[in-house]
Amino acid sequence: MRAATQLSRAHPAYAAGFRAGIATVVPLLVDHAFGTGGGTWMSLAGLNGALVDRGGPYRTRAIVLSAAAVAGAIAVFLGTMSAGRLAFALPVTFVVATICGLMRMWPEFGQSFGVTSLVTFSLAVAIPAPSIEAALMRAVYITIGGLWAMIIAVIIWPLRPYRPVRLSVAACYRAIADYIDDAVVAQPRKTAGDPWAFKSHLVIVREALEAARGALTSVRRGRASETRRGERLLMLHEIADQMYAHVIALTEILEGARAASISSEDRAAIAAAGSQAASALRAIANGIESEQDLPLVPVEWSGDALHASAAADIADVNRRQIAALLDQIAEYSSLAAAFTSKLSSGDPIPDVDDKLEIAASPRRATALLSLSVLMRPDSIVLQHALRVGIMTTVAVLVTSLLHLNHGYWVTLTVVVILQPYGSATRQKAFQRVAGTILGGVVAAVLSALFAGSGAIVVFIFIFTVLCVALLPVNYGAYAIFGTPAFVLLAESSAGNWHLAGLRVINTLIGGALALIGARLLWPVDEWVRLPEFVANAIRADAALLRAAVQVAREGGSRAFGSLRDTRRAIALAATNAEDSFQRLIGDYHGPSEELEPIMACLIYTRRFAAATAGLALAGGIDAPPGPDVERFATDAANVLDGLAGAIADGRAPAPLPELVTSAGTGSVSPIQARVRRLARQVKLLHDAVDRWTALEDRRRD
Repeated sequence: MRAATQLSRAHPAYAAGFRAGIATVVPLLVDHAFGTGGGTWMSLAGLNGALVDRGGPYRTRAIVLSAAAVAGAIAVFLGTMSAGRLAFALPVTFVVATICGLMRMWPEFGQSFGVTSLVTFSLAVAIPAPSIEAALMRAVYITIGGLWAMIIAVIIWPLRPYRPVRLSVAACYRAIADYIDDAVVAQPRKTAGDPWAFKSHLVIVREALEAARGALTSVRRGRASETRRGERLLMLHEIADQMYAHVIALTEILEGARAASISSEDRAAIAAAGSQAASALRAIANGIESEQDLPLVPVEWSGDALHASAAADIADVNRRQIAALLDQIAEYSSLAAAFTSKLSSGDPIPDVDDKLEIAASPRRATALLSLSVLMRPDSIVLQHALRVGIMTTVAVLVTSLLHLNHGYWVTLTVVVILQPYGSATRQKAFQRVAGTILGGVVAAVLSALFAGSGAIVVFIFIFTVLCVALLPVNYGAYAIFGTPAFVLLAESSAGNWHLAGLRVINTLIGGALALIGARLLWPVDEWVRLPEFVANAIRADAALLRAAVQVAREGGSRAFGSLRDTRRAIALAATNAEDSFQRLIGDYHGPSEELEPIMACLIYTRRFAAATAGLALAGGIDAPPGPDVERFATDAANVLDGLAGAIADGRAPAPLPELVTSAGTGSVSPIQARVRRLARQVKLLHDAVDRWTALEDRRRD
């Protein structure tokens, strides 16, 4: 219940909600004025288009929304032709539902695209049409409504090609600012650090960087060459990515520093610098979003205060590293501020344009339907698609055999609730049922008070705006406002205003069917899947360590930029592992102590990556690493590869070599300090893997 009612950090999407309200209500008004007879279908397609629209580059949105309109037209025609003929409807339902389930393989848009298409089909199956001409007209109405939603999103809204990219890149800087506030500014007030406290910020920043990466890729397509504005946005994305790594290294040092090594005055200076940095990054984000050049954002902090205090104690490694990192973060902020100040005009920036080496525009090629993925016997996507196909077909069969009034609500509930994982299905079922009950009460009251009046259209608009706007915040809130919107929309033409209670009952039936399907059809065992996710993250740690020594040898921020793809790989691998662990918790009913070694592995996988980034950055602060450091990196990376293999195979790891635990002893240089910290973390990670694999042995016995 706590997970289901938790609000995400996302802000309500009021613009998207308002756009959805227009897309939904205008077709009803047109139908009322001209008597087309297809207002409900056009309105449904408009709402579906608003739900499919995930923002981003306009070209991508136009393609996706046009495809959604065509898919909806095909779905409504097939559904209408199957209505009233159960023997024909069942196999068609299975095929259509399975294909819609496979749409999850389409990144970003797949889930909503498949669900909205299947919802349209399910409604058409439940509502027969008198002739094939009527079925064709439904397809025409769906196409018109879908194209109307596309026109609103792409044409009526201001058409600014770089606007989505600006918003995505600006979101990166805001996410980093929030991370600094939580991990640096608030650090002096924390007395006992929670090892999981910063995970949400780490994931949010990585997600923002990945979203901006995709937007940059998409907007570059179809252009003969990159524009000056596109180059600047790519530079700003690269700066944000590298700045993020420096902030992680800074917070890792702050977490690991002993209380005596950093005085309260120094911590106050660090917090003040962090506060100024967060404010500057938010101002830079505002400048990126602006459509005109703004005054240069001042960068008024540095590590000077820490440099001065560290000079009095030459052996104080922590303060020297923190001071250097603050200087580098300030340098990146100055570059970002300079690029932002001339982003709209594209005017040259003397002595700035050549200070940052950037990688080529990122490429992303993901097959919509990859046969190699589908043919794997453990394919989650294929299993989920078959689960959706079977349970949707069962829902159609149950509603037909029992002659349920408005039984399509049963089918729609199954379609919406079923998720690839059991814990996610249960959470969404709770949100859907609770939201439907509350929303049903609202719909019943409004139906009794305003039946047959024009106020119903106003309420449909208001509830549509609220449900779409609150969808990023919490699905339960979406269900609360979506239920009265859908009830009033679906029943407006029939004039039956007493079906809110029936919707609640049918939702309960659909929720029960969805839970049964999640329980019986290919239930996912995260105990089996989690080890491979964690092993991949640890292997990525090993690759990062090998690359970090090379960067430390070369020194400087330019060399550190070469770690971008390696750091990205480990961030994505760690996020996959943590998501799998969260699903495991949702299905776990055993002793809590059995989860401790897994948690330790996840914690030190991320911490090792942060300390490794610190090792790479230390090369720009201290002398290059010597042969002993390089031998340590080789041995430690081999140990990590061995730990990954032990987790994946479910066997005990090999004994920890003595060289790992003794590396770097007695040195106070920044690089040797990083090596000692890495050695301790390898030891802790080895111990955690040893406990985890021993637990697996007991479970098998």
